[in-house]
Amino acid sequence: MIHLNQRSSTPLYEQIYTQLSRDILLGVYPPASKLPSIRELAEELRCSRNTVDAAYRLLAQEGFTASKPGSGFIVEDMSGETAVAARAATWREEQQVSEPTLPSIDLAPARYDFTYGNLEPGTFPAAAWRSILNDILLEPDLVQASSYDDDKGEWALRCEIARRAQASRDIHCSAENIIVQGGTQPTLQRLCLLFDTATDAVAMEEPGYDGARSVFEGNGFPIRLIPVTQGADAMMAALHASDAKLLYVTPANQFPTGGTMSPEVREGILTWAKDTDAYIIEDDYCHEFCYRGERQPALFAQDNADRVIYLGTFSKALSPALRISYMILPKVLRHQWDEKFSNAYPAVSWLMQEALARYLASGQWDRHLRRLQARSRRKHTVLMDTIKRTMEDKVRVLEHGCGLHVLLEVLDGRSQGELIALAREEGVRVYGTDRYWTTDGHALGSCVLVGFSAIPEQDIEPGIEALARAWFTNRR
Repeated sequence: MIHLNQRSSTPLYEQIYTQLSRDILLGVYPPASKLPSIRELAEELRCSRNTVDAAYRLLAQEGFTASKPGSGFIVEDMSGETAVAARAATWREEQQVSEPTLPSIDLAPARYDFTYGNLEPGTFPAAAWRSILNDILLEPDLVQASSYDDDKGEWALRCEIARRAQASRDIHCSAENIIVQGGTQPTLQRLCLLFDTATDAVAMEEPGYDGARSVFEGNGFPIRLIPVTQGADAMMAALHASDAKLLYVTPANQFPTGGTMSPEVREGILTWAKDTDAYIIEDDYCHEFCYRGERQPALFAQDNADRVIYLGTFSKALSPALRISYMILPKVLRHQWDEKFSNAYPAVSWLMQEALARYLASGQWDRHLRRLQARSRRKHTVLMDTIKRTMEDKVRVLEHGCGLHVLLEVLDGRSQGELIALAREEGVRVYGTDRYWTTDGHALGSCVLVGFSAIPEQDIEPGIEALARAWFTNRR
């Protein structure tokens, strides 16, 4: 995912180039895969096509891609010696370290990748999806293929989303209130246009989702930090002391700490929003995964003052590649949205929307979700049991029985950079949390993020065992 900082002195095309080259080296774009088209990426990032074109041409000049007429930009195989040099240069540029301190292991592939954004290969219900697509495309009269769709999204899909929002999150709304979108960041980009950077500051969790923060910062909104690791009193005090008119929160599964918002904080922020004429953006991105206790209700369902903007997604339970999300707006903001975006269509094709609507209506979605939830629960159990067995009292696990990752704190005070480098030497990839903070020297400096959404269940135990060797058995 690419984040542009409009206020940075680094040109936008260089920001795009740096992030895409990093993703190519890390395997996000494997050899022979195709980069998004210049038009698609320019629309997603809300920048000019010339900017994306300049970044793509630089990638081609540096050997990361090849430009093929009629096919776009194709990723080259970066596994050779040229790639090693390129990876080293990229690491030095991003980490600002000298040659002797370059972690050599970053040049090797990871045997065990505890990433937290993707799903396990084979998770997507391809056979069912193919059957539904065939049914749609074989219909004799495809009206949708010959006309513009509804600017809020396909009606059938919005009806299914509304039905399931009520069943799973106790959200009572009609399909008219649902707005289909193409991902969280594009949604936030449009939401920004309903507010004024001169008068409306945005309060954000600290630490918090950097993708959301980059959108608000890129649109010129002042950011007010609300600490989530210091207790409810500190969080509410910071919120009341702010001049914010927007509050972005992840109450069901706080990112990245994994916490769930307490009832007193829920009540407190709803009262704050009502008293200050502010709005709360509730990102309910990972509510489907709860392994113990009862799931907290959606904040939207507890709102009696029409102050909550609800964001939902199918990325964590179906596919991040489909880029299908949705939003429910308070009444006043919905009227403003209608006025401003009456001809702005969602960046999701009618075919994908129609296929998802039929998948939801058929009952196959319920079976798929139950299987995925059961698999994730097993993975969570294996992960927790193996950490306890192999690392005992050397670590502290920060988790709350929900979500698709845990934070793992090593208690001897080593930095996350050192921990990540040692893990890579043993063929294990875990992830840092620094990017989710805006301040240095934060409380989670010895924590790494360990995800389990993409790694196969059978790899979790040997992967954690390798991680324990890297950190403790092989310690020099």
